[in-house]
Amino acid sequence: MKSLRMLLLPFSWLYGMVVMLRNFLFDAGLLKSRTVNLPVICIGNLNTGGTGKTPHTEYLLSALSNYKTAVVSRGYGRNTSGIAEVLVDSQANDTGDEPLQIKRNFPTVPFIVSEKRNDGIDYLLKHHPNTEVILLDDAFQHRSVKAGMNLLLTQYNDLFTNDCLLPAGNLREPALSASRADVIIVTKCPSTITAEQKKSIISELPKKPVFFSSFNYDNLQSLNSNEKLNLTDLYEYEILLITGIASNKNLLDFLSTHSRKIKEISFKDHHNYCAKDFENITAIFNTLASEKKIIVVTEKDAVKFNSSELKPLTNNLPVYSIPVTVVINENEIKFLDIVKSYVGKNQSNG
Repeated sequence: MKSLRMLLLPFSWLYGMVVMLRNFLFDAGLLKSRTVNLPVICIGNLNTGGTGKTPHTEYLLSALSNYKTAVVSRGYGRNTSGIAEVLVDSQANDTGDEPLQIKRNFPTVPFIVSEKRNDGIDYLLKHHPNTEVILLDDAFQHRSVKAGMNLLLTQYNDLFTNDCLLPAGNLREPALSASRADVIIVTKCPSTITAEQKKSIISELPKKPVFFSSFNYDNLQSLNSNEKLNLTDLYEYEILLITGIASNKNLLDFLSTHSRKIKEISFKDHHNYCAKDFENITAIFNTLASEKKIIVVTEKDAVKFNSSELKPLTNNLPVYSIPVTVVINENEIKFLDIVKSYVGKNQSNG
């Protein structure tokens, strides 16, 4: 693998030159960035995924619940194009799985998907003129809209400072692009992270406010009823974990502390499940020997499992989704002060 990365380095250098030229043109004003007369917060990263943007977007929606907040996203993984407003009864294939997940968790929040963020914002302001705050999901590289605050996420065990550009690595931009960030959040931290570890990580990052976040998992929700399953009862069950996310390591590690037996099936991120998948899932589930056994999926996968096409295939299976929320370690008040101060003081982000 290392030798392959070395062979791809020349292509990474070429890619990096193109990205740096594009950023220079934006910085010099030769490519235009639009400003919006509202607070605009971008949640993004430098790498290709897996930093936890969706739960951090949901965290901000909860933190800014006193404002009329809306979300604009590309809608990655959808089979449609153009502008669409995500509704609670939308289908994941039409909107993308993550937008639909957020919409169902925050049904009153307008959510617009559009490849062109400018067009999505125009639609939002036309149809929801009372909007007070806009969150741009996964938009750090989409510089045609100038965010007033850029939150840059980087994963605890995969810092962008230790990676290189595509295709040899996973970075969409050079690490020096982190200079555009207003705040850096190190995500998916273990609960046991020490002050010394934090200090060491901060020393590797640009001189920006740095915060550390962790995932907090909650009681499981049945996809077929209102039943909830307490985390404390999981030790009684054998689990078949099914995921279509960038990395299931955190979730697998967590479930391993609660269940005596776990078998996993991992699909690629944003996997589009089909009937054939469920044939295999059902066959593997039936091989589990335990009397008490369940299927566990993420909320992101659950919106696909609950689609009109696949719902009939899950009706007879004990499928549960596991909610995840973000916890800012230690300095949450300081972090929220930074965010809310920007939102409260900026009628315009220009």
